Amino acid sequence: MSDEKISQTDFQKLMLLLSEKRTAHTTLRSGIALSAFSMTIISFIIVMTSKIDGTFNQIIFIALGLGSVVMLILGIYFIRRGFTRMRFHDALINQILYVNHEASSLFYHTRKRNNLDATGASMHYDTVFHFDKGTTELEITISNIENYYESLSGKKFNSYLVINGPGIKFLGKEDPHAPMLTELANLGLQIKVCQNAMHHFQIQPDWLLPVAQIVPAGLLEIIDLQRKGFAYIKP
Repeated sequence: MSDEKISQTDFQKLMLLLSEKRTAHTTLRSGIALSAFSMTIISFIIVMTSKIDGTFNQIIFIALGLGSVVMLILGIYFIRRGFTRMRFHDALINQILYVNHEASSLFYHTRKRNNLDATGASMHYDTVFHFDKGTTELEITISNIENYYESLSGKKFNSYLVINGPGIKFLGKEDPHAPMLTELANLGLQIKVCQNAMHHFQIQPDWLLPVAQIVPAGLLEIIDLQRKGFAYIKP
């Protein structure tokens, strides 16, 4: 496995493959749900068969049964397609991860730490927190960082909060979370904001918290920090 930096092309391929894998996973789950629902209806029809009377009711139950069979077939198709696509994308992802240690450490956290002392204990508590969306997720992240600082009071460590994606929209000066983030920054937390996300959401630098530092790409910042031995935390 190579320890070279991940190329922009491989990084983009990984992001695309991961996105497609999530879509395949959604297809698989939809197929399972559809199959379960259709089986429930079919079971109900079987139980009620002896109680059906009248031509009209029989027609309704036959139509319902046929519809359930169609749903079951679709569900099985979605399950098979989702499972097949997930395996296909896993194979392509693993091809990239196999030859690139840096990519592997980011997406599957398999990189072994080289910063251990003779007893096998970590020599530092350097950590990178990652936030990319959601009010609840941000509040959990802030709470985690607060607990982190409180637990390590008196110890030396470096901590980063890397923000990308829709999470960038929570970094405004007027955001309700601004005071808490500023307080954490004053304690030593380095807040890194993805410039790509800023461009995507058309956010200007003067709109951001003064304590925020702009980096070209949030995920690449995380990769660099993990290469240096930083622990990765994301709620």
